[in-house]
Amino acid sequence: MIEQSALLGVVSIALGMVLSPGPNMMYLVSRSISQGRRAGIISLGGVAAGFLVYLVGANLGLAVLFAAVPELLTVIRIAGACYLLWLAWKTIKPGGVSVFTVQDVPADSPAGSSPWGC
Repeated sequence: MIEQSALLGVVSIALGMVLSPGPNMMYLVSRSISQGRRAGIISLGGVAAGFLVYLVGANLGLAVLFAAVPELLTVIRIAGACYLLWLAWKTIKPGGVSVFTVQDVPADSPAGSSPWGC
């Protein structure tokens, strides 16, 4: 059985992560402003699901896995660095567009916002 103090600790850390300003908050605010309250709430559900996956992974001992197989952590770091370099190239190449460029985005229907179409 999970102790109440441990559960309270995990919930308080998760709440702090959700409420702290950062990319998730910027995404939720911009989505809500540009596409309305419904799109913002749907996006909030996606962000919450992502935090849930993160918390489950952390609680299942992902750090232990990375300590046991340090090559796996190196692969993840290199993949992340390559992704950031790709984003930078898309921005600085001739005719490139910054990720912060204002664009008109059509409103999504709730059925169209899910990768599963539901």
